[in-house]
Amino acid sequence: MKLFTVIIAVLFCSVLYSQKSNQTEYRGAIYTGFVAHNYSKLPETKQSYVGELSFGKKYMGKSKWHEYYNFPSIYGSVFFGYPGNVEYGHFFAISPQLSLTYNFAENFNYCIKAGVGLAYHTNPYNVETNPTNFLVGSHWMAIGNAEFSIEYLLNDYNFIGLSAGAIHFSNGHAQLPNIGMNMPVINVYYKHRVFNDKLVFSDNADKTDNKIRYFVTYAAGVHEYGSSTKPANGPKYMVNTVSFGISKIKNVANKHYFGFNFIHYNSFEKFIINQEINIGNPFLKSSAVNLFWGHEFMFGDFGFYSELGIDIYKPFYRYFVTIYGEKFGVKDIIKSINSNKLGFRYSGIKAGDKKLILGINLKANMAQADFIEIFSSFEF
Repeated sequence: MKLFTVIIAVLFCSVLYSQKSNQTEYRGAIYTGFVAHNYSKLPETKQSYVGELSFGKKYMGKSKWHEYYNFPSIYGSVFFGYPGNVEYGHFFAISPQLSLTYNFAENFNYCIKAGVGLAYHTNPYNVETNPTNFLVGSHWMAIGNAEFSIEYLLNDYNFIGLSAGAIHFSNGHAQLPNIGMNMPVINVYYKHRVFNDKLVFSDNADKTDNKIRYFVTYAAGVHEYGSSTKPANGPKYMVNTVSFGISKIKNVANKHYFGFNFIHYNSFEKFIINQEINIGNPFLKSSAVNLFWGHEFMFGDFGFYSELGIDIYKPFYRYFVTIYGEKFGVKDIIKSINSNKLGFRYSGIKAGDKKLILGINLKANMAQADFIEIFSSFEF
């Protein structure tokens, strides 16, 4: 997982920093908050502290998507923090960040900032030395954050702000336990802009052809068999996905996808075979099919992808939930019919109307992580 996330972070920065007409920004922030107590068997939660240092650029025009997003800022950020308890240790993280800024009054802006990156935790779950840290199941985790802020312009070059948001850590079910750590936070920050260049508004129309295209995708994922907390320290298994469907670019910043996912869980198949469970063909019963709609926010050749899926065929999930004597409740019913994805994609490899798209996704059942995958998609 750490290799996947590093590749995406490098790709994100290299694609966006290659754009011309921009200005340099520096940003420093201090956060405080707490770890959400979302599981009964957790250590006591105390006040958390996080620091952030960011270097980035504000995109001032030239490309049409700059104007569409109201001339956004892109940062490469470093986070370091203490979640508030020795069982959780400390963490260090790197993450690309997207910040959208809008003026609403004289000398006042409101901003929305978010990002996904890679974090290292110093004290994850260990069955012998740290058996109560069910939130952090591995040293390497993904970090995701989002915040809303109000900032005041001291002058054309200096800004101060107050923000509220959340920080989330997860390893995407690649290693158990994986409840995930959630930290509601507030922060204060200072931002410095090296120079104040003029915005460039393009006179060119949004040149999108609205043509319907077809795609075929193969994805390879990593999954550890079990629920969020049990069993732990098991082997990793492959999850293979084949997808096909249609796509359509709406405008310079929005693209839609419709299609089917065919998913096979190697862990489920081995469990059925090894436990001699008589529920039918092991390969078919360990597979799933869903119909999905996807949306991509495009930033040139780079995109942020979200997907909503309706599971048409998912036979093993209902059986899996009841293995440990748990009831199949409303939450489990929803998880058995809904699956979602979040991810990043790069579509800069092109030959005429054909393109090769590469990326990474986090797959979830409702809001519970299922697996992390890397994929390649051929669009024509």
